[in-house]
Amino acid sequence: MEKTLTQGIPYKQIVKFTIPLLLGNIIQQLYYTADAYIVSRTLGVNALAGVSSTNGITLLIIGFAQGLTVGLSILISKNFGAKDMNRVQTMYVNNMLICLIAGLLLTILSLSGISTLLNILQTPADIWDYAHDFLQIIFLGILTSLLFNFFSNTMRALGDSRTPFMYLLVGAVLNIILDVILVKYTPLGVRGAGLATIISQGTAAILCVISIRKKYSFLSLKGYKSQIEKEIIFGNLKLGLPVAFQSSIIALGVIIMQFAVNNMGTAAVAAYAVASKIEGMAVEPLRSFGMAMTTFTAQNYGATKHKRILKGVRQCLTISIGMAIVLGTMMFFGGKQLTALFVGRGQNEILELSHTFLIIHGFLYILLSFLFVYRFTLQGLGKTAIPTISGVMELVMRVVAAFLLVPSFGFIGASIATPLSWFGALIPSAIAYFIASKQLKGGATQSTDFS
Repeated sequence: MEKTLTQGIPYKQIVKFTIPLLLGNIIQQLYYTADAYIVSRTLGVNALAGVSSTNGITLLIIGFAQGLTVGLSILISKNFGAKDMNRVQTMYVNNMLICLIAGLLLTILSLSGISTLLNILQTPADIWDYAHDFLQIIFLGILTSLLFNFFSNTMRALGDSRTPFMYLLVGAVLNIILDVILVKYTPLGVRGAGLATIISQGTAAILCVISIRKKYSFLSLKGYKSQIEKEIIFGNLKLGLPVAFQSSIIALGVIIMQFAVNNMGTAAVAAYAVASKIEGMAVEPLRSFGMAMTTFTAQNYGATKHKRILKGVRQCLTISIGMAIVLGTMMFFGGKQLTALFVGRGQNEILELSHTFLIIHGFLYILLSFLFVYRFTLQGLGKTAIPTISGVMELVMRVVAAFLLVPSFGFIGASIATPLSWFGALIPSAIAYFIASKQLKGGATQSTDFS
């Protein structure tokens, strides 16, 4: 059932909400990590490099879709916190229409641009076909991914992070099984990895729909035509699109870095890809606590509990910083061993490069703690334009690294790029949060951008 985050001790409510969210996010990372592991062990390092070199492109498109659903869920959280269930229902119907249209448009645009994007990135010839085949399948499943994230984020907006986790777990197990079958025992190759991801996400999406129909009687598509309102659609897009564009802007920076790394050769591409996979898993605790703050903040703002929001931010930061220190230590001492799980112990160059990447990043995870908590709190306050500006700063920093640091310092320069982007993104986020916190302390109603 739906759960309010407006009662009880803030940190206990945040931790309780975050644990399933964290486990779910780790499971979602496993979709792609399992693809990488099985592809590497079955088809070789070149296939791994080809699939992994698409990270920036998939983030550009899939990240846009996922960001859109996060933004669309904000007003559901706010109205739920205000106990306005009729408004929650109306938001749900209009958001569904937005997602269907966005999914179809993104599918058409992405499928038509695969070759162009790979050529712009100067993807090495020996991995080009792998990258193209994988993207082709993944983009065919954009609508499936978007709808799964829409249903999941709707349930999370109502305070239920446990149910989406359970269905992610089912999807992950199915994904691993299908990965082994389709990659190892069929001629599909990397296409099999993409197909496994689509089928598993589709299954999880169907389970989410069944759960919503059973658990949330106030959410229904019956009489949907009479509930569709142009003003609501534009109001929700006002919140959803900036979060979506933020993800795509960040992805552009990732693509630029991928371009720079592609020019270093296949070993560097593989090392960068594997290290990115490992870090994607490592930073999920920090990301998940940050994401929890969107729902916590929006619900409490709807309930006009402004000081509770500030208390929640302080407590969440304390937890997140502690985890950043632990995770950074793990990357320092265990980064090389984790890389060996993907490529084996005989790939010495890849092992050394990947470990360098993980050490540099691990020492600066504290920056990421502040960035996630501030960014997602601002989203919960309806200030979705600020995280977009933060995303632009990330892009600028990655461009600087790609064109100044990489030519001078090689792979070390590429490894510095992401922490540099965290620092750049944190500046506008910290300033915006400081201003918002002053307004919340005074109980100012103009402290958000909610319409």
